[in-house]
Amino acid sequence: MKLLKTVALAAALTGAANVNAQDTSLIFDSQDNAPHFGARLSLDVSSAANGGAYYSNKAGFSLGAVYDIPLFMNAYFEPGLSIFYNTFGTVKFDQVEFTPPAVSPDVVPTPETKIYQVDGTIKNFGFRVPLLFGYHFDVAEDLKVHVFTGPQINLSLISRFNQPEHYDPLQNHHEEISESLFGTGGFKHIDLQWNFGVGVEYEQYYVSLSGALGMTKMKDSSSLLPRDLRRNMFAITLGYNFQF
Repeated sequence: MKLLKTVALAAALTGAANVNAQDTSLIFDSQDNAPHFGARLSLDVSSAANGGAYYSNKAGFSLGAVYDIPLFMNAYFEPGLSIFYNTFGTVKFDQVEFTPPAVSPDVVPTPETKIYQVDGTIKNFGFRVPLLFGYHFDVAEDLKVHVFTGPQINLSLISRFNQPEHYDPLQNHHEEISESLFGTGGFKHIDLQWNFGVGVEYEQYYVSLSGALGMTKMKDSSSLLPRDLRRNMFAITLGYNFQF
């Protein structure tokens, strides 16, 4: 009787161990990893890493594709290419001296100084090349949790600065200027970020939250924009993975 109980206990433990081994294998070493393409659409919120109060956060977007290359177990390398449109707000304060209209012929108006805020916008368009290394945990057959990190290169093709040029404190009217930032604004065609984030993949659908830290300057200080700028970014990404 004791022998039968011992055999039954051993069989139960062996079966549990096999189940645990299969579960662990599914989570850390899925057998269906294969190279595949994916489409990605992101909402980007750009912010200045070192601009202080001179720059403000603005929204943009990116649209592109990635190619997932399995490496070892569930580790992968995922290069990509996308187009992006990012914006930054600029804030500065200026002042103007003016003489208000006389309220009566006997009163001489006193010159006044008015301080006002000038808001501008940096508009940036180009190509983005992420080079990400990641790992996915297969918590179920159709559900994966991703963690990833890696460099990201921004190749800027267009960068323009819009800001009021003339201000009338009585009429509250201004005329806007728009000019390229390359050269005059110290803007660079290439800047580098470091990307990191987490994602969830259900069947072939994908969503992720990620951040990118500016590693190099996207612009130097200049007479037009006196503060240099490194690009930080937060992104919400939707995607679809194509399995062939």
